[in-house]
Amino acid sequence: MVKNEPVFVKELKLDSHTKNLSLIRDEVEAMAASCGFDDNELYQLKVAVSEAAANAIEHGSPQGEQSTITVFIECDFEKISIEVTDEGVFKARLPVTDGRPSHRGRGIFLMTALMDEVNITEGLTGTRVRLVKVKDKAALDVPERTTV
Repeated sequence: MVKNEPVFVKELKLDSHTKNLSLIRDEVEAMAASCGFDDNELYQLKVAVSEAAANAIEHGSPQGEQSTITVFIECDFEKISIEVTDEGVFKARLPVTDGRPSHRGRGIFLMTALMDEVNITEGLTGTRVRLVKVKDKAALDVPERTTV
C-alpha cells in the first residue's frame, strides 16, 4: 500500500432530511473506527459531521426534502476526510441575535474546534464542507520499533 492511499472510501447520496443524520454519523464512525481512530476522535468526528450535515439539510436544500446532500468519506491509517455537499448557497451567520448570543449558529465554530482542517467552498450549485481529522498526532510521531 502506498502511504496516504485511502484504505476506505464511501459516498452517500441522501435525501435532505434530518432522519439521515444518524445514518451519516454511523457511517463516519464505522469507517473511522476501521481506520483505527480512538473513542475520543470518533466522538469529535460525529459531532463535526453532524453539524456539517445538519447545516446542509437546513440551509443548503432549496427544494427541502427533495434536495440531495452528498457525504464522501475517505480514510487511511493517518487521517480521515469527510466532504458534505449540498445544493444551496452558503450564508455565513454569526451566533448573535438582537445583540444577544444565540443558541444557534455555532456549527462552524464547533467544526473548527474539533477538526484539524475545515474548508468551506461556495459554488453556484451548492456548498461543500470538507472536514479533516488527523489520527492522534502523538501516536503518529512515535518511531517504529526495529528488531536487530
